[in-house]
Amino acid sequence: MLDWPETLELTLDGIAQGGEGVGRWQERVVFARGGLPGERVLVRLRERRSAYAHADVVEVLDASPDRVPPRLPGADHMPWQHIAYPAQLRFKRQILADQLAKIGGLPEVEVAETLPASRPWGYRSGARFHGEGGRVGYYAAETRDLQEIASDPLLMPALNEALAALREVAREAGAAPAEALLRASEAYGYVVAALRGPDDLSDLARRWRMRCPALAGVALPGGQGALGAERLVEELGGVAFHLRPTTFFQVNSDAAEALLRLVRAGLDLRGGERLLDLFCGAGAFTLPLAAVAAEVVGVEEVADAVVDARLSAAENGIGNARFEVGRVERALDQLDGTFDAVILDPPRRGCHPRALEGLLRLAPARIVYVACHPATLARDLKVLAGGYRVAGVQSVDLFPQTAHIESVALLTRA
Repeated sequence: MLDWPETLELTLDGIAQGGEGVGRWQERVVFARGGLPGERVLVRLRERRSAYAHADVVEVLDASPDRVPPRLPGADHMPWQHIAYPAQLRFKRQILADQLAKIGGLPEVEVAETLPASRPWGYRSGARFHGEGGRVGYYAAETRDLQEIASDPLLMPALNEALAALREVAREAGAAPAEALLRASEAYGYVVAALRGPDDLSDLARRWRMRCPALAGVALPGGQGALGAERLVEELGGVAFHLRPTTFFQVNSDAAEALLRLVRAGLDLRGGERLLDLFCGAGAFTLPLAAVAAEVVGVEEVADAVVDARLSAAENGIGNARFEVGRVERALDQLDGTFDAVILDPPRRGCHPRALEGLLRLAPARIVYVACHPATLARDLKVLAGGYRVAGVQSVDLFPQTAHIESVALLTRA
């Protein structure tokens, strides 16, 4: 077996899931972080295996026309900021199609062009920060090295305002929370936050709120309650959602509206249908779609998310949406009656095999699968293709400047 050198010159000819450029050295694959297809690069290897290696680009010898200057060099949380936005959209479609073909055995499935974000910068309405001493920032990739950022170009202005104030009070106190979760309301412009850490953070939270007028409330750790508002209100699909900062919800509101439109179109609801929403979270699909269905049943294993979903349903006067707490693979064995259509929106790990078996037994006319990971989507579609035809796949760019790919697949009964 050949020994790997410390550095290599490579010509990159592809892009992998996860966003790394792909090249070859003596018939071995090299994944080059920071490289683009068509480039000649010098890389330093950081991980070696017998058949492949992972490396970092240390010098671009021949640049792609798709390369642009990064706005915040070295910021690991936006690893595609060196790629022109039209190329980001093209690469995401290519990665999705490659995974469907290689893993799902679905080379014939049409993958539509990626729907662009209305704002490639300044779109994030939620963020998670870490603290160390008096410092606040993001962890660097694959490490716990803290990267402090004065202003994050991915965040909405209200979040950058709240982040700057938190950094100030943490620096003055010489101590920061272990973790801070921030969420801004796109609809109303204010911020709520949740702090985590072993110490009493109430004094820091008070000073933070005084320093930041946009900060409406801070949830404290250890059951200490909240200073100010516990929830914010966000709007999606004509529904006002009441959300705690710890509840999962899409962080790109405009792109989430596009995602909802795709789901609605795929379900093709005519009125009177019974709809099942699996991995429903806080009801981002359940509640808007209740207006065009006879009944919608949501299943979610995170109990706190269901609490917020039920509150939002009550506040909006939605009476035909019901939520069940439990694991999807178990719930499918216990649900009563039949369903005309199903929404699947699992986490990155995809669906448990038992969940896919349960869906095939349930046999709804249509399934709309919303995925945040192309490989697990491809794996699950390969199973569902035993009873369904994959009519098409569309990606939506919820996370510009990153390699994250959100997509919607429509399945109709074969």
